Amino acid sequence: MLDKVVDFDRGRMGPDHLDEYLRERDDRMYLEFDSSWANYFVMDRLSALFPDALFVQLIRGCYTWVESIVNHLATRTIPSDVQNFTDWWFQPERFPHTNNDRALKEAGMYSLECLLARWNVQALRPSNVIPAERLRILRTHELTESFNVIAPFLGIRSELIDGAKSHWNRGSREHHILTLVDESYLEETVTRVCGETMAQFFPEAPNVKDAFELHGRGEN
Repeated sequence: MLDKVVDFDRGRMGPDHLDEYLRERDDRMYLEFDSSWANYFVMDRLSALFPDALFVQLIRGCYTWVESIVNHLATRTIPSDVQNFTDWWFQPERFPHTNNDRALKEAGMYSLECLLARWNVQALRPSNVIPAERLRILRTHELTESFNVIAPFLGIRSELIDGAKSHWNRGSREHHILTLVDESYLEETVTRVCGETMAQFFPEAPNVKDAFELHGRGEN
């Protein structure tokens, strides 16, 4: 799907062709529940094409999200087509590195501002394009305690939700973000780029220490 997303964004595929692809994909896969992260990029089209569809957004705080992205990119060989997609997604040319995040540059990562800007857009977009009555927003670290919210929203029994696999795809943690950027620079950049959004979704985590403690990870 990702190649279709880029083609649509760059005008190489029209909206009718994208909609046709999404309908064909739905018919072919015939899923009751589709948790593909790629749905983020076409959620507006999915909402319009399937008016009975319901959406669940999982959101994690920007501090642990940035660290997760950094570790994901650092511990894998990224194929060229995937690298091209992430460059399209993050738009690094808009956010050049500074002296404060030179360690990220040396590691081949995007700048801190680039990462946080993407988190901010990603956190806010679902509620901007999906009707409120068809969307539930859940915080990732509270997922296993949120089945009583998810089940009635989806119209299913809570025992049908497999809680044992709710964090099945947990990534490795090779780098703590504070080994790559200074804590004060990290907090200053968060405040400037996405402070309002963090206050909206994670008011109890105004700094990096509180953010990592909220996710049960601590600073070390």
